Amino acid sequence: MMAFSQRTERGFGTVYLERHQLQVNLLLPGLQYEFGLLPNLSVGADVGLSLATPRAGYSLAPAYRAFSRYYHNLNHRASSGKNVSGNSGNFFAISFHNYFTRWELAGNLDNAGRDLIFLGGLYGIQRSYSGGFSFGLEAGAGYYFRNNISSGIGPAVNFRVSWNPFARNRKNQGGDPF
Repeated sequence: MMAFSQRTERGFGTVYLERHQLQVNLLLPGLQYEFGLLPNLSVGADVGLSLATPRAGYSLAPAYRAFSRYYHNLNHRASSGKNVSGNSGNFFAISFHNYFTRWELAGNLDNAGRDLIFLGGLYGIQRSYSGGFSFGLEAGAGYYFRNNISSGIGPAVNFRVSWNPFARNRKNQGGDPF
């Protein structure tokens, strides 16, 4: 039985991350692009609907996000025979969100035409499966702020079930994808 690994040798050493990855969010409409920059570091962005939870309330609104992820357990997962394709691993992330609350679909924030900004740190997991399907879960905290109104620290949770239309059909490296 052949096992697939995205390991390739490049100038910086062993690289486990996908070089390019586009995902379509199936829960909340949106697109995410992730670019493997260094052996365990990726950068990316996404656009679509997102939920903000500052201490003043909540807002389900269109948003864009820029992030950087450091995957810390790819070597361990690969050596244990677990799947690392599609950037399946655990990561630390820095995330910047811009929520367009003036166009919110649901929420209780005083919008007054001001966008809500989030900057914070998250910890997450991402798992990919055959057929290009994957899920991701991130949780953490950061600073929410808006012009001339209350700002402060608040929680952040992102959950995504997505599909990569360009993924090659792959098999996991081992039985357990976790």
